Amino acid sequence: MMKLRLGSQVVSLRGIIFDKDGTLLNSFVIWPRLIRRRVEYLEGYFTLEPEVKELIMRAMGLGKDNIVVRRSPIVVGTRYQTAGAVATVLFLHQGIPWDEGLQKTLAAFATCDEQAGLDWQAVPIPGVADALRRLHGAGFRLAVATNDDRKRTEALMDLCGLKPYIHAYACQDEVGNSKPDPEMVYLAARRLGLSPSECAVVGDSLLDVEMGRRAGVKVTVGVTSGACSASELEGVADVVLPGVVAMLPDGEAVGEGAC
Repeated sequence: MMKLRLGSQVVSLRGIIFDKDGTLLNSFVIWPRLIRRRVEYLEGYFTLEPEVKELIMRAMGLGKDNIVVRRSPIVVGTRYQTAGAVATVLFLHQGIPWDEGLQKTLAAFATCDEQAGLDWQAVPIPGVADALRRLHGAGFRLAVATNDDRKRTEALMDLCGLKPYIHAYACQDEVGNSKPDPEMVYLAARRLGLSPSECAVVGDSLLDVEMGRRAGVKVTVGVTSGACSASELEGVADVVLPGVVAMLPDGEAVGEGAC
C-alpha cells in the first residue's frame, strides 16, 4: 500500500480511479463549442428552425452567456442520454419520431467527432498532467472510469499527453450500466489487478461519488473543478478538494493494515 495525501488526510491505497470530464479534462471550456458543432452536424439530418436549434443547445446544457450549466445532460449524462434530450426536443417541437431523432442525433454526434476532430477537445485541467506523473511515479495504479466511450477516451488521453500515466480504462460502452452503478469501478479495479477497497474514486459529480461508495472503495474524493460545488459534495464525498492537483503522493510504502 502507498500513502496518498488528500488535504489534511493521509490514506493508504494502491489504485486511483479518475473520472474524465471535469476531473482530468477542462470540459467546461470545451463543451460550448462542442454543443454548437453538434447542432451544425444535426442540420445535415434535419431542417431546424432557429428557435428549435436554441432549444436543442439548451437541452444539451448550454445556458446563458455561452456557459454550460452544471449537472446538465452533457455534464453528467452519457452520450446516449444527451442525445435522448435532443431527440425529445425534436419530438416535441418538430414532430420527429423519438426513435428516429435519437438514431440520427447519435449519428450526428459521431460525424462531428470524425470530421471536426478531437484535438481541440483535448484540454487538460492545468496541472493535471504533472499530478498524474507524480502519482504514477510514486507507484499508484491509475485508471479512468467515464461515461464516454473507450475509443474516444483513449484518443483524448493520448492527445492530452495523459495516456502514459493511465494503466486501465472502464468506459460506458464496456459496461451494462453507467454511473452511478458500481460496474465501472469493478471493471477498472479488475483491470488494475486490485480490489475496489484498495482504490480511491475521484470525480467532479455526485454520480462519481455514489459510484465509488456503492463499489466499496477505500475513499471517495470529490473535486470542485467540474459539475458540482464544494457545498454539493461536502457530506457526500469522504474528501472534497479543489482538483486533482491537490492529491499528493507520500511515496512511502506502508503496511497492509494501515488506514
